[in-house]
Amino acid sequence: MQTDQGANHCPKCDHEIAVDPQHVTWCDQCDWNVDPTGPTHQVSARRRRREHRLADTLYRELEHGEIRRPGWTVARVGTYLLSTLILVVLPLAGLVGGVYALVSYRPLWIGILLSVIPFGVTFLLRPRAHHLGPDAHVVHREQAPRLFALVDEIAAKIGTRSVGFIELSPYPAIGFSKVGWRITPVINIGLPLWAGLGPQERVAVLAHELGHGKNGDGLHRWVVGSAVDALEEIQMTSRNDESDEYRLELQTYHFNGYSNNAVNSFLDATIGSLARGVQWLLTTADLRAQQREEYLADRRSAEIAGSEAAAGALERYELASTSYRAMEQALRFGSDVDPLEAAAGAVQEIPAREVERRIRVSRLRETRSDSTHPPTNLRAKLIRTRPAQDPLVELEIEESQVIDKELAEPARTVLKELRSALR
Repeated sequence: MQTDQGANHCPKCDHEIAVDPQHVTWCDQCDWNVDPTGPTHQVSARRRRREHRLADTLYRELEHGEIRRPGWTVARVGTYLLSTLILVVLPLAGLVGGVYALVSYRPLWIGILLSVIPFGVTFLLRPRAHHLGPDAHVVHREQAPRLFALVDEIAAKIGTRSVGFIELSPYPAIGFSKVGWRITPVINIGLPLWAGLGPQERVAVLAHELGHGKNGDGLHRWVVGSAVDALEEIQMTSRNDESDEYRLELQTYHFNGYSNNAVNSFLDATIGSLARGVQWLLTTADLRAQQREEYLADRRSAEIAGSEAAAGALERYELASTSYRAMEQALRFGSDVDPLEAAAGAVQEIPAREVERRIRVSRLRETRSDSTHPPTNLRAKLIRTRPAQDPLVELEIEESQVIDKELAEPARTVLKELRSALR
């Protein structure tokens, strides 16, 4: 029964609990109602169990031991061999096969028909560099000198190559990649997440992403990711996609009594199934190495920004949805408040009790950035269980505000496009 002081008693353990009408009422003693909506899993129960076992065993291994760079285990060697087969051997075999068909078979039109499939395999599996999309919002050094100076300082402390440029996005995530044939390092900054971070937490997320560069994760992701992209392209080519208008038009035509739809179904059941199986094998074999890479990048983050800032930045990910919704509402309904200020304010207004509830929910659900990352709560816990570290790079509030001013103009362009999309 609720009291005059705005408190209630837990129906499970009878402990007195605070009531906030704007947030979930829950018990911090027995976790009653801590997760009222329950988990919304997007993957199968079997995969969740496998990922849980992997995350748990890897955490226990690293809790009291040294966090080392992923070694050349059987699984890691296998991923490179399989990726090389997909990206080099099969395209070369297809090229040789296509040329052989053109040279050996006459009349020429028969050779051309026979060469279509091997040349198609070569085209789909060709090695390719990763590139930013044509609508990417890139920030160069001359636009944000203080931000790049911070990135350069962090990179120097870690002992890795700094970034060529920085990409801004309207989504609550921060990532690292290498693009082009020169494999240029790039950091992607999601504006709603960035807006909700404190100065030292910003150092932490930048150090984490640059830590991937130091550990060679960018090149590894470039190789394995290219193989996965090639397999996904094969699946898209063979898939019978009802949203593909071009294929729907082709279905009106028939060839020897078989519709294009039937051909697509056959290709999806054969070539598509094979590609899905190889992709599952590749990603499963690489999962442990990817999770170890994240723990190692977390250690780099703690070394540069300090342990508490690194752990706090990870927990801020649990508030990213709130900052994004606040930014989206400001854009959609034309609020007088700046969208990024609304995002930052929404995070700052969340009371400590609600922050604690969300952290507990993330522990129950084993929330993670994506399927390749360990659960966020385990990553923060591992940072805190190891000896505390003082920061090597510090960012003052005034300097953080200077960076916000540098990003204001390119951020307006990003938000303008998002506003148009929302409307």
